[in-house]
Amino acid sequence: MPYNRKACSPSLKRNRNDSDTDFSDDDEEGGSGGCPKMTAQEEQRMFEREQQIAFSGRCTIGDPESCTQLRRDINYRCGPRPSTSYNTTAYLMNRDITHRHAVATPSSTAHVLNTHLPNQKRRVAQLRTKNFCAQYVQNGRKLVVSSQDEKIRFYCRNPEKSKYRSRYYQCNELRVDQCNWSILDTAVNQDGNLIAYSTWKDAVYIGRLDEQNHPQNADGQQNITWFPIEWNADAGQNQYAVFCCRFSDNSEQIVCGTSEYSIHVFDVEQRRRIRTIVNAHEDDVNSVCFAELGSNLIYSAGDDGLVKVWDKRAWSDGDVIPVGVFAGHRDGVTYVDSRQDERYLLSNSKDQTIKVWDLRKFSGREGVEATRACVQSQKWDYRWQPAPPGLCQAVAGDTSVMTLRGHSVLHTLVRAKFSPEKTGRRYIYTGCARGEVVVYDIVSGTVSRRLKGHQAVVRECDWHPEENEIVSSSWDGVTTVWTWDERAENNIAPFDTPYQFGDEDSCDELYQPIKKQQLRKRKTVAQRNQQCSSSTPFANFD
Repeated sequence: MPYNRKACSPSLKRNRNDSDTDFSDDDEEGGSGGCPKMTAQEEQRMFEREQQIAFSGRCTIGDPESCTQLRRDINYRCGPRPSTSYNTTAYLMNRDITHRHAVATPSSTAHVLNTHLPNQKRRVAQLRTKNFCAQYVQNGRKLVVSSQDEKIRFYCRNPEKSKYRSRYYQCNELRVDQCNWSILDTAVNQDGNLIAYSTWKDAVYIGRLDEQNHPQNADGQQNITWFPIEWNADAGQNQYAVFCCRFSDNSEQIVCGTSEYSIHVFDVEQRRRIRTIVNAHEDDVNSVCFAELGSNLIYSAGDDGLVKVWDKRAWSDGDVIPVGVFAGHRDGVTYVDSRQDERYLLSNSKDQTIKVWDLRKFSGREGVEATRACVQSQKWDYRWQPAPPGLCQAVAGDTSVMTLRGHSVLHTLVRAKFSPEKTGRRYIYTGCARGEVVVYDIVSGTVSRRLKGHQAVVRECDWHPEENEIVSSSWDGVTTVWTWDERAENNIAPFDTPYQFGDEDSCDELYQPIKKQQLRKRKTVAQRNQQCSSSTPFANFD
C-alpha cells in the first residue's frame, strides 16, 4: 500500500531532483515576497480575530469593478435579494411556477428558489466508513456516493411517489477493482453511461453502466467491467495518486491531476493517454475542471497555491505552458470550479478562504512570486493541525475579485462550488471541517446558510441542478440531503423569534407523521375526558 501523504501519513518527497520545488528553510529566508514577520502579540491578536471571522463569515472585495459586474449579472438573473423568513407572496409564486401550465421566466424561478434555500436535513444512508465524493448525475435523477470501503453506491427516488414524500434508496452498488486507501474521486459523463474513478495509483479506471441490468447477475458477479488506463511504464514500483478526474462534455476525453505534479488527458474510446503536461504545478495537482460545455479551456489547481488556465488549442508537440495564472492564496488550493460562463471561477484553499477570479485579469509575476514564497513558508500540516494565525493577510499582487471566509478547510481536500443555473449562480457553497455545509451569498457577501448536522468533516457537497436540494457526504459515514421546510425556517435562522413546535411541526430528520389510528385514539380519549369533566358527581342521584 502506498504512503498516503494527503490524508493520513507524514509528507514524503520523491527521490528525484526537484531543485525548483525545494521547500527547505533556506528558500524561506530572504524571500522578497514572503510572509512578513510579526511579533507574538500581533500573531495572537490576528489569531483571535480570525477565529471570530471563521464563525461569522467575511467578504473582502479585491476588484470592485469585476465584483460589481458579477453582482449585476446575478441581479439580472434572479432579481432582488432573497429573504430568510417565510413569505406568502413567494409561496404563491412557487405554487404558480410549479404548476405544469404556469408560465415563468428564469429570473422569477430563480427568485423563488433563492427564497427557499435548503434548511432541513434528511438522512440518505449511514455507513461504517468515510465518504469522499457525492454528486448528482443524469441531471439529478440519481445520486452517486463513493466511500473508503471500495464501493460506489447509487441512490434514487421512487418515481411513483412525490418528491416531497419519496426518500432516496440504494438502487445500485459497484465494487472497484483496485482501491489503495480510498476512492479519491468519481466522475460520471453527461449521458450517465460511463463512470470513472481514481485512487492512490497511477491509473484511471473506466466502466460502462447498464441501466437495464442489476448490479449483480444470477452468479453474484458484477455486470460492470473496469478498464484501467495507466501512464507509468514502471507500474508497481512508484505509485502516484490521481486526486481528480473529469469527463469532457462529449465524453471522448478524461482529464486528471496527479501527485506527480502533472496533468494527463486520456482518450476514452481507445483507452490511452494522448497528452501529458509534466510539472504542470510545483506540487500536487489537487483539482482540474473544464471551463464550460464545449470549451477548450481547462482549469487546474495545486498545492503550490496557484490556479492555472490551459487552452487545448495552444497545445503543440513541444512544451505546454498555461495561458494564464491566478495567484493570491497563502497555501495550497484544494478545489477549483467554473461558473460555466467562461469568465469567473473559484478556488478553495487551505488558507481557509475561497477566492473568485475573473478570467480577463490574470496575475502578474509579482503575485506568482509572492504566492510561491508564502506557500513555501507554511510549516503547518492541515491534516491534523489547526490553521495558524496570519492567513488573513493579503498577498502582494492578488488579482482575485473577492475573498470569502467563514468555513474551515482541514483534514482533507474540501470542495467548493457555484450554485446551479436555476439559482442564477448566486451562491457559493462548500463543505467544512466542522461538519457543516456553508452557503455564501455573492451579492451580499454574507453566509446565507450554515447547515449543521454532520459529526466529521464534510468533504464534498453537491447542489441539485433542477431543485433546491443539496447533498453532503462526510467522514462520519453519513450521506445527507438538505431541502427546504417552512417549519424549520425559524429553527435555522438564529435571529428570528422563537417558535413553539407542536406534534405536527417537528423538523427532525426521523420525523414521522401521526397515523390515523393514533389520531382516532387521541380523539376518543379526549372526548371521554371531556364527558367526564362536564358531568357532575351527583348526576345519578336525581
